[in-house]
Amino acid sequence: MYRIGIIDDAQSERADIQVSVLDNVGWNAEIEFKEYELEARTRQDIVSEIRQDVEDGNIQALIVDFKLDTTADVIKGWEIIEFMHEETPEFPVVIMTNAPDESKESQYTDADKVYAKKIFLRPELDTTKELVKNIMLNMERYTVRRKDLETQLAVALKKLDGNGANQETLEEIIKIENELSRYKQIYQTRMDTALDMSDLREAFAELEKYEKLLR
Repeated sequence: MYRIGIIDDAQSERADIQVSVLDNVGWNAEIEFKEYELEARTRQDIVSEIRQDVEDGNIQALIVDFKLDTTADVIKGWEIIEFMHEETPEFPVVIMTNAPDESKESQYTDADKVYAKKIFLRPELDTTKELVKNIMLNMERYTVRRKDLETQLAVALKKLDGNGANQETLEEIIKIENELSRYKQIYQTRMDTALDMSDLREAFAELEKYEKLLR
């Protein structure tokens, strides 16, 4: 089951987005939606909720209205897009716009992620079916890869517990965490994630040198 977050300040468009998706996903697909409340909220509050939902796996994609006219004084659609790209660049985000040129206001709006409302909000179109198919494929890729990385990290950390710290295991953990951070926020495991590979190798080289001196 997948859940798609919708960020749009127009109730009618939120409903139309859901119709377009549900009419084109296929009979065996399980899809739910989360409509984000935007009124009487701060920018930080909205961003924090999105961040937590991604971290907890509550949503697997976001559909964002690029303009968000009625909340422009609080947060704009392109700000959400940039926030998502900076924190979790592999998370599937779709930008809804009335005019494709609007999306040029942000450097992070890839052309294949920008959907024209006049097309997407017409569920009967073949183009809409293809766009929904793309959303489903991107959610599946994201979910599968994130779970795979989380499993790899759990195995590596268990190895660290069992065998103690060694250069190979620590390098493996850093590598996994670096990639996983593109899929969800990585705060800290049992390692300092800011530790650089070269720093790690240098530290182990120094440790080996001191061990030889003590023999």
